[in-house]
Amino acid sequence: MKVYVGCSGFSYEDWRGVFYPHNLKREEFIVYYSKFFHVLELNFSFYSFPSRGAIKSFLSRSKDLRFSVKAHRSFTHTRHYRSEDVKRFLYSLEPLLEEDRFIALLFQFPESFHLTQESLEYLKKLSQDFADMEKAVEVRSKSFKSWDFYRMVEEYGFSLVNSDAPKNSRFLVGPWVSVGSINYVRLHGRDVQRPYDYLYSIDELKRLRDKIKKLGDKDTYVFFNNTAKAQAVYNALQMKMLFGLKVQIPKSMENAYREREWE
Repeated sequence: MKVYVGCSGFSYEDWRGVFYPHNLKREEFIVYYSKFFHVLELNFSFYSFPSRGAIKSFLSRSKDLRFSVKAHRSFTHTRHYRSEDVKRFLYSLEPLLEEDRFIALLFQFPESFHLTQESLEYLKKLSQDFADMEKAVEVRSKSFKSWDFYRMVEEYGFSLVNSDAPKNSRFLVGPWVSVGSINYVRLHGRDVQRPYDYLYSIDELKRLRDKIKKLGDKDTYVFFNNTAKAQAVYNALQMKMLFGLKVQIPKSMENAYREREWE
């Protein structure tokens, strides 16, 4: 199993002084991030279509960083799009593929998207419209916890996202099965009252590591989405350690969490 660990997004102002140096220019955030991680999940693309120029800029400033890209909400939430939208979105991502630095296109659906025949037909349409792309799908409704669905997802050419979230929420946690060509894991935190504002304990991370290991021998991508106050960075560095990966710890983060143990 080849494991890659990173964060969901990188351009957060509240990471300044915790992860990023106080005086670091915003346009240098991705340069700094790439010193500590080899993979990044881009999520701004959910809110607005990325420009080809922005993608090229990320590539030129980050050296060896590889990217997963979250699909625009028109493909997952409103679910009303035209063929021109697909072409436009794919055109912007071409530089990633040309430099072989593309991981997958992430389709993250809301909890209101349930397992129905209509939903399955929609996923099939997406698979056809994005046929030549590595794709991962994250479903949040517990209605999707079905082996029949897992088989169908793989048949459509998606990898299934395994996620960690508050267990008392309505979101599907896990399901901790390996479906598709890659293992794709998203860790959102466990505080139902404060989404994405959660720091995993080392014991929680060890249990998650063990679940990830059981997914099997595929390229495995783990993204931390508990992004508030750079907690994703702290936990991602810890998870890298737990998998025996080489880790460089930024001085600013050692100081911010000096009361905590790294191992």
